[in-house]
Amino acid sequence: MNQPFATSGEIFVRTVGMDSRKEAVFRMAFKMYTRRSYRLLEAQESRDPTLAIIDVDGPEGMNLAHRFRQEHPQLRILITSITPDATSGFPALQKPVRMETLFPALEALLQGEAQESAPAAAPTPPPAAGQGKAATATVTPIRPELGVRPAAMPEAPAVTSPPPPAQPAAAPRPAAPILRPEDVRPFDPEQGLLGLLLMVRRDQVPAVIVEGAQRVILKIDPIADQVLSLVDDETLKRLAQNPAQRLQARAPNSADIPANTPVRHLTLQALLWQVGAWTANGRLINRLQPNTPVQLKHWPNLTRLSMLPEALRLAAFLARSPASPVLTVKMLRVAPADLFNFLAASESLGLLRYSPIGSTEAKAATPPTEPGKQEIPTARRGLLGRLLARIAGL
Repeated sequence: MNQPFATSGEIFVRTVGMDSRKEAVFRMAFKMYTRRSYRLLEAQESRDPTLAIIDVDGPEGMNLAHRFRQEHPQLRILITSITPDATSGFPALQKPVRMETLFPALEALLQGEAQESAPAAAPTPPPAAGQGKAATATVTPIRPELGVRPAAMPEAPAVTSPPPPAQPAAAPRPAAPILRPEDVRPFDPEQGLLGLLLMVRRDQVPAVIVEGAQRVILKIDPIADQVLSLVDDETLKRLAQNPAQRLQARAPNSADIPANTPVRHLTLQALLWQVGAWTANGRLINRLQPNTPVQLKHWPNLTRLSMLPEALRLAAFLARSPASPVLTVKMLRVAPADLFNFLAASESLGLLRYSPIGSTEAKAATPPTEPGKQEIPTARRGLLGRLLARIAGL
């Protein structure tokens, strides 16, 4: 039986059976969680993990989980599945995975509350007299309601232990990022590859994008939201970051893509999102000033888009209320380049709503309060509204 884990220190987590998109969701969730320090191990890291999270809905299914447990018999394992099997022998977390169910499930593993059943080859001996059912451990899938209860355990006698060794001094916390308006580099999203893609989506007319001597790069059907790409991501990134490339859009014809030519199928939304971030490359959209409030109209569908750094935190913050880039960097402590790339990707999908809130012009144009109508007292405003009002103009 696993012993409860210590309540301090960094907890390393290994994922199995997941692609980079699923791993990115866990990585962002660990960054947003503050009660413990979880860190997702990269594939190339040789450090021993504390926990393992295995997705059993893949091609190998439960065979992958059983094989991993044979290779790492002492490792705490949590499986995720759309339809968890209570007889699988593993603590299970039902999809979709949410923060309010993920971290209680991990806490149950760390504290030894989610017990793994014994292997089938080792039968469980009958309970001793007087112990009853308390000696038998069963496996219960960890559902959203988290119906996991610890098995009864006899209290161990008190043992005098030597004092713990002195912990090394914690590393100094990195300085908070600062966004200074004089350091901002603007760019025009209507130019280059991004500008051509936005034009095709706006006109809703099928087109091909060619480079130089009529070399076909992309074939786009905006009505069906489908794109055929004849080049790899590195080529697209180079074209997006170099607006001087000779690119043009024209009507498609039957000879654009010869037979047996390898192509990649993309959605236009996914391509716009990624090309928007590549084009920004740490720069800010020219129509957005560092102190201009901006808000997301709704959440981007991050499960179908490439994961950008800090995307989950930025989406959660900017979907709630308007905030300027300066304020966003100050509140979330994100790198300005990551914020600018996220804003450019969101703007390429038409998700940004620009707001004049907080500007001098808007305050000057605000009509006087009519008789009988009083301003909402500060004490009755929402927490985020009070915070924004307190640090507006920073």
